[in-house]
Amino acid sequence: MSLSAKTVLVTGASRGLGLEFVRQLLALSKPPEVLIAACRDPEKAEDLQSLAKSNSAVRVVKLDVEKDEDIEKAVKVISGYVGEKGLNLLINNAAILFRQIQGVLTDVTRTILQEHFNVNVSSPVILTQKFLPLLRKAASLSGTKELSASKAAVVMISSIISSQGSQDTIPPGHSFMPYKLSKTALNMATILAARELRADGILVTALHPGWVKTDMGTSAAPLTAEESIKDCLQAIAKAGEESNGKLIDFKGNILPY
Repeated sequence: MSLSAKTVLVTGASRGLGLEFVRQLLALSKPPEVLIAACRDPEKAEDLQSLAKSNSAVRVVKLDVEKDEDIEKAVKVISGYVGEKGLNLLINNAAILFRQIQGVLTDVTRTILQEHFNVNVSSPVILTQKFLPLLRKAASLSGTKELSASKAAVVMISSIISSQGSQDTIPPGHSFMPYKLSKTALNMATILAARELRADGILVTALHPGWVKTDMGTSAAPLTAEESIKDCLQAIAKAGEESNGKLIDFKGNILPY
């Protein structure tokens, strides 16, 4: 099964996994007709701008997910881009992980905790809320009741280290408390949104892309961005009822929360 979403929005698309999502979505056998690549500072996103210049399907949109005014402006702009097609797929990829602290109990602060929650939890929830009319429009155009990312879906980029059930498999010393707490909350947001939007025919799932060689994942990671996103897109394409409200990995396996 291959992904065939006509309209796609990727947040945090200027580098890392977000940029690779854009690259590989364009290379699909059925690439999106409209691929919105959102990032905080489009003028500095040279690689992304290069992709946009070489492919007319790409629309680069300014979006700082922490700023409500940016979100409101982006909704208006993107509504114009997708038109009556609606939005088939929202990939909430933008996230932060502060590596300047170890993230253990003794060195976290309220400010650091709140910033992680603001970017990693509040922003994807609000983005999903604001783009819901476009997601519903896309879902209503489908002739099937089955859930799929080609029809209408929200993918929350999460992590295996958000999973309480997987903590025994994670090496000691990798505390990252603010990041882990925020991604665990994102998993719960996925559960609740999936339950609420099931009646609209909208799939909502959380996705662990693996430990990837990016600025966030560091060079110690075993996977390249290209390897991760190739599998991620296959997992997203196969996602359906069984994945709704679940945390899945880049191979499509359902992970414990």
